[in-house]
Amino acid sequence: MATDSLFPNIQNNLGRKIKGFSNITLEDVENWPTPDEGAFSEKIRSKYLNRKNAVKMYLSGCSDDTIRSNCGMCLVQVYRLITERCLQIHPDGLIYGWRGLIPSLRIKAYDRTKPFNIDAYGYGSAGVLQSVLNQHPEFRTSFEKYILRSFQKHELGEGKRPRQKQWKWFLDQLRKLGYEQKNQWPFNTESMGYMTICKYINHVLDSNPKQAVRVLGGPDIEKKFIAGDGVDRPVNNIFQRVEMDAHKIDGRFCVMMPTLDGDYHPKIIHRVWVIVIIEIVSRAVLGYFLSMAKEVSKDDVLRTIKNALTPWQRRNITFSDEAYIDGAAMPSGLSNHFVGICWDETSVDGALAETCKHVESVLDDVVGSKLISPESGYSSRRSKDDRPFIESYFRSLASRGFQKLSNTTGSKPSEKKGRDPDKVALLGSVDN
Repeated sequence: MATDSLFPNIQNNLGRKIKGFSNITLEDVENWPTPDEGAFSEKIRSKYLNRKNAVKMYLSGCSDDTIRSNCGMCLVQVYRLITERCLQIHPDGLIYGWRGLIPSLRIKAYDRTKPFNIDAYGYGSAGVLQSVLNQHPEFRTSFEKYILRSFQKHELGEGKRPRQKQWKWFLDQLRKLGYEQKNQWPFNTESMGYMTICKYINHVLDSNPKQAVRVLGGPDIEKKFIAGDGVDRPVNNIFQRVEMDAHKIDGRFCVMMPTLDGDYHPKIIHRVWVIVIIEIVSRAVLGYFLSMAKEVSKDDVLRTIKNALTPWQRRNITFSDEAYIDGAAMPSGLSNHFVGICWDETSVDGALAETCKHVESVLDDVVGSKLISPESGYSSRRSKDDRPFIESYFRSLASRGFQKLSNTTGSKPSEKKGRDPDKVALLGSVDN
């Protein structure tokens, strides 16, 4: 394997002239488009690096004997690697560069020159699909439109089209063109060209990733690929941005209400909301508030903000002796330095943004924080990817906490598994 010590100390012009090169320096060659070398297998990477060193030695002016002894290739082989692979135009508009040295990478599409002689098993049909599509450009266009066709969220249509469905559509169109009557491909093969057509479908989807995401994943997956304007989106400093959201706890709870005769009457609480503020650099919960209302109100949001700015203290817990683990506390409970610390930005989703409109002035005047919502910022309504930390926190809170209790309603009715959460909550209150 050649090393940099084998290259002559040429800093400006190349050691050899290449057809198509003019005023190119070694520095320009080093800036060629480069693949992800770390993603290669050991065998592919070894062959790729050997080719890359051979090209560098060739351009540096090394002799044929030197390249042969270090890379096992002659000057003609290296010259062809450069002109027939590295300097060819990539679909992205740039030259292939170092990407052209990847072993087994097809640079030029297959173009058959011999006449077709296809047997019953499909042998001898290499390039036949491209030949058919080239003869019927309108058919190619309509087939690709059928592959990439998708429907809007509220539009009636065929949502999922498996490969077999698309293959049958392809055959039906060829029947209309008379291919079956003439016993031409794919009707003269046992598999009817199924694998060849499936490969072409995959190629069309790979060449159109944006449409493919909607076809294969639907609108929800497509949202994950939608990027906002990205203005000041990266966060590097602590307390630069927080995420705030409300989560309905999946469970039934019981509150003992005092009566006039001095007794207690149990009352089922069907909805318990927890509003949480998380600092996204440290992932620390700054404050929270539990609401038993049907929906989250502006007062609930204000109480959450107040909780995040005031000193945290442990509550007197009666149901357990180990409600807090050692060292558990909010930041304001660990040190007075964290009491009253404000933050710059508050990121909320579309649902909470409607409520936060009433407290936006409070955030600005008291906290000095700017409200980031789908209407005013880069975030997307109902997209969990724009608030990943608070969504991940709620997911863990549910799956590792409340959904493990016997009074949980689960995230869907089937998760009750025959239990009656209301009775569990009432029995628990009676026992206590």
